[in-house]
Amino acid sequence: MKKLVSLALAAVMVLSVSASAFAGEAKSANADPANTETSDETLVIALSAEPSGLWGAGVGKVENEMQIIGAPLLDTLVTADRNTGEILPNLASSWEWIDDTHCRFTLRDDVTMSDDTPLVADDVVYSVNTWIEFSGNTDTGRFLADASAEDEHTVTIGFNTVAPDFLSMMTWSNFGIVSEDEVNALGGPEAANTNPAFGSGKYRFKEWNHGSDIVLERNDNYWNPDYKGYFKEIKFIFTNDAAARAMAVQSGDVQVAYDMPMAMASTYVADDSVQVIAHTFGQNTRVWYNMGPNAGPTADIRVRQAIDKALDFDAIAMVGTAGFGEEVHGTFPAESKYYNEIFTKEERAVDIEGAKALLEEAGYGDGLDISIVGMQDQNPVFTVMQENLKQAGINLSIEIVDTPQFVEQANGGTYDIIHVGDLQDARYPTIFSSLRQAQIDTFCIGGCKYTTPEIEEMVDAVIQEPDEEKAKENAKTLEEYLKQEMMISNTYPEMHAAITGADIKGYRTMERGFLDATGFYK
Repeated sequence: MKKLVSLALAAVMVLSVSASAFAGEAKSANADPANTETSDETLVIALSAEPSGLWGAGVGKVENEMQIIGAPLLDTLVTADRNTGEILPNLASSWEWIDDTHCRFTLRDDVTMSDDTPLVADDVVYSVNTWIEFSGNTDTGRFLADASAEDEHTVTIGFNTVAPDFLSMMTWSNFGIVSEDEVNALGGPEAANTNPAFGSGKYRFKEWNHGSDIVLERNDNYWNPDYKGYFKEIKFIFTNDAAARAMAVQSGDVQVAYDMPMAMASTYVADDSVQVIAHTFGQNTRVWYNMGPNAGPTADIRVRQAIDKALDFDAIAMVGTAGFGEEVHGTFPAESKYYNEIFTKEERAVDIEGAKALLEEAGYGDGLDISIVGMQDQNPVFTVMQENLKQAGINLSIEIVDTPQFVEQANGGTYDIIHVGDLQDARYPTIFSSLRQAQIDTFCIGGCKYTTPEIEEMVDAVIQEPDEEKAKENAKTLEEYLKQEMMISNTYPEMHAAITGADIKGYRTMERGFLDATGFYK
């Protein structure tokens, strides 16, 4: 009955979207075959914000829109099949690991940069050195040590950590290759960031009308003959009003509305004039319990276990994904090669009496007050959690903040629980960062935890193991420990949603589920 009460609450909250969500099906990303035609048409994509530049790696900035618009301009050494995770050749035709921290890349000899000069190893060396110098505090540069050219088409990159899956990270758009001559011709990195006429990508920069739009033009001399860009131009426009982006697609003024709220996207599923795209992207959300220096009741494992027992993960997932996704039972995403099912569905079932017994034992039999910090888009999820916990005698106060406040409070540990995702689709050196002592001393969004050398060793064993099957076993060891200590409660997979015109095909993604603007066609 108590579970039904929670589900009823969730149903009320999503009443306006649930009927639409189940009236039809959303399309998945990366499902259509590759395009084979070209045209003189323009594709208009509506994003939620205008970026400050298009070459964040060159100036040490990280913005989602920057990655999406900048990616068509810059090719990476390697790329990935987004359905399988397989690493594929791109600017590098082959590669080999020399030792645990050095990889030698052989470059293609038929790639031309935007200034009509050939790609050479010195371009890669310059790019790597730029990342190290300007992006040393971001994921672009902080794991790189050096780069050296052996000849015009051979370059070795050194890493400062052992991480066999780092090549998966190098498929990210922020690892796009430029040449020093190109950047200098534009006036240096800062100037190139806002006037990025460089690279060897599928599209080239045409114009930036600040406050209005950014236009890219197809590179008809692109080195890879297997790629066909259907649209001659791609125009990006900007509005933070999601409803306005959706209506622009309905009217035909826009072909793609990106970064739509899941609940809003679900209301368009039954609309034949548009298509809804909904997909996961390798990131699960989790409840992180404050166990750090500023921890209150959640420092007690019995309180953490009680919260976990009281939460209705079915209802939370229903609201959090607008009915498109289900609760998750492991730390890695279900589609990952490293996925382990750590919880069963039976273990995830609501147990109010068990939660009450644990609270009584912990000295909170008369009730408990705790807080959760988050941003506006998760308020419906927090309301479900609030109702869940109330059944067990826990009063959850919800504090909605903006992004800077969220980062500040998460890092300072001035909360009891927090709900945020982290990327785990591969064994990047960044995974499980909140369990790292070095990260805790600097920046630990997701919750400052007490950690130990043993935890550090378990994390290293996941990231550094060269054999994938053994790495999966190592991940299970760590995940079982997280479960035993109830350090996190996994909830649901984070998802991206978009709305496109009914005749648009070729929705593809990059890292973190970002939109790949170069694959669309009719």
